[in-house]
Amino acid sequence: MVRIGYIDERTWQNTFRQFFKNDFDIVLFDINEKTDVDSLTDDIFERDIDMLVIDFRLESANFNGDTLVDKIQERNLYYPMIILTSYESEAIEHLANANLVNGKDMLDGDNPKPGILKQKMLKIAGDYKRKVSESERQLEFLEKKRVKEGLSPNEEDLYVELNNFLDKTVAAKKHLSRTFYSEDTNKKLDDLIGKMEHLLEMIPGDE
Repeated sequence: MVRIGYIDERTWQNTFRQFFKNDFDIVLFDINEKTDVDSLTDDIFERDIDMLVIDFRLESANFNGDTLVDKIQERNLYYPMIILTSYESEAIEHLANANLVNGKDMLDGDNPKPGILKQKMLKIAGDYKRKVSESERQLEFLEKKRVKEGLSPNEEDLYVELNNFLDKTVAAKKHLSRTFYSEDTNKKLDDLIGKMEHLLEMIPGDE
């Protein structure tokens, strides 16, 4: 069963649980005025959840959902999560990625749509898991090929791209040891650095 974390006031926690208790393994995070955003972030990563749902206005805490999103993305840029809020416009103004924002009217009001929210949560969690798994599989294949016979230029580019993606996730760091790039890749990086240094030298200094 997909494991969903939910961060909100207790009344909304009860509502969320009531709607989805038969569909997900729900993990509730208690917050209050003493809750520290760094400790809460630690707790989130330790609980091994598949995706996270966060309220924007965390009235009981001394920070809002956008601060927590920033802290999470410092550790895992692609962490699967959404904001669920009654203050959509305010949340959109404060979040770098407006696509994270969803209205609480999906669970409240005259026409709630819990089925749509359920579908969205399942897709976000599943897509992330598949992306990490497929990236690990591809990178493992390229690692072996690089050692045995070397990589083509296109494969080198994919190798760098996969490393960049996985290095920005937490889950992947537990599974693969990615030690170093090939000589061709390092040469590309050296050439790029050399060009940048040359351009900097051409910029006139202050007289």
